[in-house]
Amino acid sequence: MQKFIVIFIIFLSGFLGACSLFNGKNADERVARVNNKYLYKSELQGIIAPGTNAADSAVIIKRYIDNWVRQQVYLAEAEKNISADNQEFNRKVENYRNSLIIFSYENQYIRDNLDTVITPELMAEYYEKHQDEFKLREHIVQVRFIKLPLDAPNVNTVRRLIRSESEQDFIALEDYCINHAASYFIDSNSWFIFSDILRDMPINPQNTEAFLRNNSFLERTDDFYRYFLFIKDYRLEGSASPMAFQSDNIKAIILNHRKQKLINEFRHELFKNASINGSFEIY
Repeated sequence: MQKFIVIFIIFLSGFLGACSLFNGKNADERVARVNNKYLYKSELQGIIAPGTNAADSAVIIKRYIDNWVRQQVYLAEAEKNISADNQEFNRKVENYRNSLIIFSYENQYIRDNLDTVITPELMAEYYEKHQDEFKLREHIVQVRFIKLPLDAPNVNTVRRLIRSESEQDFIALEDYCINHAASYFIDSNSWFIFSDILRDMPINPQNTEAFLRNNSFLERTDDFYRYFLFIKDYRLEGSASPMAFQSDNIKAIILNHRKQKLINEFRHELFKNASINGSFEIY
């Protein structure tokens, strides 16, 4: 394999180095054949990203050629076993081709014309109208979590700072964590799935709902670390999900609604213009 790569790199250096490779007759140089179908050098243009080194480029080109050969072999066998005058098959091929063309064109139209600006006010409005759609499937929490080596200094300071809402204390806590913590997250405005938090702590509550209702601060140790957990807020499974936790979903839903409306209006306008212009007749 390594010997092949070296040989292929030599081929590749000529392939990449000739500025006129894709002009004139050089563009017709064959690199592979399956029966009476050929793959030409010109068809390899653009498959290698700028800056790719020679060894990686050789692997990419070889993979492309191998895939082309395999596809043509499979295609040739399939064509032999499907009747050319099979009207149902031909209709499916034509429908697929038409659908692919329309799909590509509509995607381009969406990229060029879709309004992707979604304001916080619009998100809040959608959330208020559709809260029933956003039910939690798991318990979520707003927390501060700190994992310290057992020899970390000033542990009492951590116990005090982790529960404070003072901006100055938050800065002091962050500075402490940067210098001493093995891992931490202390932005208590973010929401986390509670089961993900539990994976980082040596606790396994039998009743998670009761645990959340009855605990706001925990400290645990194992053989290597000391763990601190401050639970600022929580939402239970089945309750309404906070908007902040659903922001990505809300954006995706609003954008999808806009896409559907844009395409429906686009199709309607095309059909209306075609009707006005006499582009079609139904007999």
